[in-house]
Amino acid sequence: MERLKGKRYLCFILLILTVALTACTSSPSFELYEGNSLRIAVVGEPPEVKEEQIIFTEVSFDEMTSEELKSYDAVFIREDNLSEASESHYADVYLNSTIPFFFISAKNHIPFTVKETKYDENWSWAAGNSYAVGVLKSQEDGTLKSWNYGLYNDKKTTDNIKDVYSRIFKSIDELKSIMKKGA
Repeated sequence: MERLKGKRYLCFILLILTVALTACTSSPSFELYEGNSLRIAVVGEPPEVKEEQIIFTEVSFDEMTSEELKSYDAVFIREDNLSEASESHYADVYLNSTIPFFFISAKNHIPFTVKETKYDENWSWAAGNSYAVGVLKSQEDGTLKSWNYGLYNDKKTTDNIKDVYSRIFKSIDELKSIMKKGA
């Protein structure tokens, strides 16, 4: 009888531990962007996202003139193109644009906005840093607005990366709303 009591007690403890551990490992529920449709130019392959109202169009560096980008809400430059994106002659494109540029898998905008600085491994994403950065220079006062987006728990997973994109879409939509009010 005493042995049966001990087994029940052990089973009860294991059940409690299982429930506790399951509760600790639950994945977060990320908010999807549910705003307006956005048109985004992408240098590189368009990312996989959960939102269906986002329209991506692949563009080349040659197509990054202010006239050609006017029909877009933002430009994403993907990780495979960051080295070329940091070439000094592109800094003027980013700093004179009327739409924001987002650099994916870069922890800082400096190699893209400061002509003397080149992108290398030191500027790429590492745990504890931003996963994506965005920039837009104010046309009114010349100040540089920047955004930083980190990964949940600094883990580079598909869901965490999709969450970064959802947050970027929200920022773009908010910026569009502000610009419409100012126009």
